[in-house]
Amino acid sequence: MANRNLVERLTRDIHTASARLGAYLDGWAADRATMEPLPRGLDETTRRLATLLGHASDLHIRHLRLPGQVRVAVAVIDGLADDELIHRFVLVPLARVPTGIDTPEKVVRWLVRRGLQGTRLQAARRFDDVVRELHRGSAVVLVDSVDRALILDFSGFEHRLPEEPTSEVVTRGPREGFTEVLRTNLAAIRRRLADHRLRIEDFEVGRLSHSRGALLYVLGRADPLLVETVRKRLAAVDLDTVVDTSQLAAFLSGRPWSPFMQYRSTERPDVCTAALTEGRVVLMLDGTPFALIAPATFWDFLQSPEDHYLRWPFGTAMRLLRLFAVFVSVIGLALYVAIVNYHHELIPTNMLVTILTSRAAVPYPTVVEAIILNLGFDLLREAGARMPRGIGGALSVVGALVVGEAMVRGGLASAPMVVLAAVTAVATLSLPTFAVTVPFRLISYALLLLGSALGLFGIAMGVTVVVGHLSSLESVGKPFLAPLAPWRGGALLEDVLVRMPWTRHRKPVPFVPVERTFARTAGPTP
Repeated sequence: MANRNLVERLTRDIHTASARLGAYLDGWAADRATMEPLPRGLDETTRRLATLLGHASDLHIRHLRLPGQVRVAVAVIDGLADDELIHRFVLVPLARVPTGIDTPEKVVRWLVRRGLQGTRLQAARRFDDVVRELHRGSAVVLVDSVDRALILDFSGFEHRLPEEPTSEVVTRGPREGFTEVLRTNLAAIRRRLADHRLRIEDFEVGRLSHSRGALLYVLGRADPLLVETVRKRLAAVDLDTVVDTSQLAAFLSGRPWSPFMQYRSTERPDVCTAALTEGRVVLMLDGTPFALIAPATFWDFLQSPEDHYLRWPFGTAMRLLRLFAVFVSVIGLALYVAIVNYHHELIPTNMLVTILTSRAAVPYPTVVEAIILNLGFDLLREAGARMPRGIGGALSVVGALVVGEAMVRGGLASAPMVVLAAVTAVATLSLPTFAVTVPFRLISYALLLLGSALGLFGIAMGVTVVVGHLSSLESVGKPFLAPLAPWRGGALLEDVLVRMPWTRHRKPVPFVPVERTFARTAGPTP
């Protein structure tokens, strides 16, 4: 019996190994086949093309016969190419080939010079180029006895129209956001930055996805060393599939283990345009509405596009308010726990009596109470974000009120702690960028534990570690805390803490390579 089980197990293992080896060999053979040049025979080309794509049902190959018995095939992938454009600019011209064009080479020359119009035309000589362009929505024209294919970009797949970004809502300013189509996003940038110095360099990442991307910068504004550094890091991206710019950020960051992003992510064309004029570079990827901006500083994540559309006193006030919100969200609860546990003398007597009275019925320590409330508010906020838009916000607010009131009445939390936890949650929600919300929440838990164990000394130690870590970060070679570290007091006031009037607006100091001022007041130049 034991021998029989052993034989069955060995048989299964052999079958499994054989299947895996067969799959590996099939993949290897397919990879080799894509690198081969196109044959001259039309039947052989279409047969191998269909085999490479697994005889997919959405691969449509239409055969035509032209004057002189010249055979032509048009290949497209259904759903990716615009059928109306293909009929108008490919099939109709092929049906009108003059009678004198009766050899394959004459047909190709006529199609290139006069026949195929309305879009960019390029040639491909290998199967991998043909397959890649088919997946991008192009139409492929194959002519018998010709060893190259004609590629026409007629991509016409369904996509989302530009709308206001939900992650960067403003009360004043443009309401247009990026979409998942790279071509549409690049057009949005060109409309806002109609200058000949705007440079757009195409790149491709992903061994399997072959995702298209674009590197944008303004010649004369962006530091050439910065552009070259980004190019090298893009060339080092080694992934099978790249579907979002967050994957690029992991490779482009100098410190990928840091909880803080060293690249700014945005869905807004106006933000990218402003970054380009400041001498930064922008990375876009087809299939995602999020663009990356580099270099980025810590202060960029605390600024909102709305700051630049308000009068400068109001924009400055909002920035200072967000800095206060960072302070409250990170160390608010930790400070309360440390003072209540270790530093009673810092609390006024009447307030101390109120706190101790409300905590008399709570059965666990202050730190446990704070962690429970923090987790509760985080869960409610996460649930509200995942719920349908109409009821998500109501669920977060009403749920927090109901749960907080129930915990106070049940003696599971004190009223001051509930109020402080709610204020902390609101301060976190006031931050304009989600990229700093999550790190700040994690840091607040760590400081909460340090404050409960060591009091204010523990909080000071934690804050020192966080500031030291931020000071050590760089974004494509630029200090992450600039202009605070290294210290540049004037630059800290110029469009960091203070939103200067447009007549005094200048590029931030770390990004100034060539031209200094790009907004001048009217009048003669001194």
